[in-house]
Amino acid sequence: MSVETSYHVFPTDCDVFGHVNHATIITLLENARWALIEPFISLTSLTTGDVWAVVRHIDVGYTAQTLPGDDLIIRSGMVALGRTSYSIRQSVRKADSGVAVAEALVVFVCLDRAGRPVPVPDEWRARYPMWSDPA
Repeated sequence: MSVETSYHVFPTDCDVFGHVNHATIITLLENARWALIEPFISLTSLTTGDVWAVVRHIDVGYTAQTLPGDDLIIRSGMVALGRTSYSIRQSVRKADSGVAVAEALVVFVCLDRAGRPVPVPDEWRARYPMWSDPA
C-alpha cells in the first residue's frame, strides 16, 4: 500500500520566480521516502547496518508549478524489486484540486560497506510498502 505524506509550501521554499524549484521538490520527495520507510527501518540500523541503499537514478517530470500556500500530497511506494535494487514511484499533487505537480521514479541499489552490490535485505522485501493506485 502506498504511503501519503503532506506538506505546506512556505515562501522560503520558493525561488526568485516565486515557485517551488527542482531542488526543493527533490528534497520533499526525499522526505516523503523517509516517511515511507520509518515504520520498519530505523535511522540507526541504516547508518550502522551492513547494507546501504543509495540512489542510482532519479527521473522527475513536472506538470504544474507550486506556489506559497499550496498544500501538497506526496504518494510513495515500491514498484519494482530486483536482486540488488528496487524502484520507488512518487507522485506530487495539490491537496485542494488534485492537480498533478510532479511524478518521480527513483532507483536504488543496495551496497555493502565496501561499496559492492548486495541483495535487498529480506526484511525490506517483506515490509516495503508497494505502490497502489487509488480506488
